[in-house]
Amino acid sequence: MDYWKQMDNFTKKQYAGGQGSEILNDDYVKVCTTTTTFLKKKLEEYGKKVFLVPNRVCDAELTIANRLWEEKLENKNPSFPVTPLKSDEEIRIGYFSGTISHNKDFATVTDVLMRIIEKYKKVKLVLVGPLDIENKLNKFADRIEQLPMVSRQKHYANVASVDINISPLEINNEFCQSKSELKFFEAGIVGVPTVATATQTFQEAINDGIDGFVAKDENEWFEKLEKLIANNNFRVKMGKEARKTVLKKYTVKNSNNEVYYKYLRKII
Repeated sequence: MDYWKQMDNFTKKQYAGGQGSEILNDDYVKVCTTTTTFLKKKLEEYGKKVFLVPNRVCDAELTIANRLWEEKLENKNPSFPVTPLKSDEEIRIGYFSGTISHNKDFATVTDVLMRIIEKYKKVKLVLVGPLDIENKLNKFADRIEQLPMVSRQKHYANVASVDINISPLEINNEFCQSKSELKFFEAGIVGVPTVATATQTFQEAINDGIDGFVAKDENEWFEKLEKLIANNNFRVKMGKEARKTVLKKYTVKNSNNEVYYKYLRKII
């Protein structure tokens, strides 16, 4: 991963040895769980029995998200629009980076965002987390809002305040291929549509064009962001479809891991 270049020597030694590699190489360890199909296949190469247990929204965070969604529906909070925006109102594109390791990921869409901002004067970027903004974007500083890391409750409020969520990743990077669909369902649970890089995980999670978008290259990123910016009704509808998908597939209440549960019952 690109973040490797920024690690201190001690941390690099830990990664070089493989964090957790001693567990994977232990013949006593027979069974593993992991969150993505990509990682499942990697673990199976070690001869392990692997159960796929995707990340999900826990009950406490679902309660927070549901409250925010109700505020949207009842228009109690003007920062969380659920009805189509007027054509002259700003559209907020949010990127919730999480850690500084996402700098290279964000760089994959910098040029696309430049084109979008130049074409659509109503677009504003909302960037959260320890992200370095490249010099290219400096000329649009007045249209970029940078927010600090916050509590989980405030995080969902920040996500709900944007109109479009983006999740760019390096497409040919195994570290990025290993990542879960968390950024899709954290936005979807509050009715915000996502455009994500077309990794295997996001392609499995998102019904492209229905409850979100996956993009394979810069042209697709621009095209799909433009569709969401130009069509208010479509954007709102996609956000609602994303919420339906998350409620069905990505909450603890609807975990649907019966095969894994049967295994646990058997060994307990």
